[in-house]
Amino acid sequence: MDGRDGKDLPVERYLSFDEVQDRLVEAVLTCWRYPDRERGWQTLRSAWPEISRDVWAGDYDARGGDGDSAPLRAAAMTRADVDEMEEAFGWLSAVDPGDRKLIARAIVQLARGKREVSWVEMLPRLGLDHGADGLRMRYARAINAICASQSGGNPSRSVSMG
Repeated sequence: MDGRDGKDLPVERYLSFDEVQDRLVEAVLTCWRYPDRERGWQTLRSAWPEISRDVWAGDYDARGGDGDSAPLRAAAMTRADVDEMEEAFGWLSAVDPGDRKLIARAIVQLARGKREVSWVEMLPRLGLDHGADGLRMRYARAINAICASQSGGNPSRSVSMG
């Protein structure tokens, strides 16, 4: 009990770079499970049709079917899942608008199961022909901006400070 009135004071919690990145990946995965694809796409504002399978159009599935078997359904989502997704996407307001597209493309790569982001692969998608290391550094600064905003905006508490 640290408070003068005998009540416990809230413990401050600061998010690390990896925690922010993981939460954004989970938010994308939740978005992809969204039963209303249009709303999910609007929430993520990414290339939803390019990265999702259309089971209803007869895509081959892992059960060996060709679409004639029982249709696949998205996994059920809880309100907590949706709330966490919306909270994580809300963090992007702390990032320069020019870097949001960069974050989205990197997070989508991670959500697809890649162990690390291929910055070289991302260059042409962003209209660039060189500067992969610069993209990586921009991404790191943007994620650190989210970390700083979640720690009350105090730069001395940012995970990027030594």
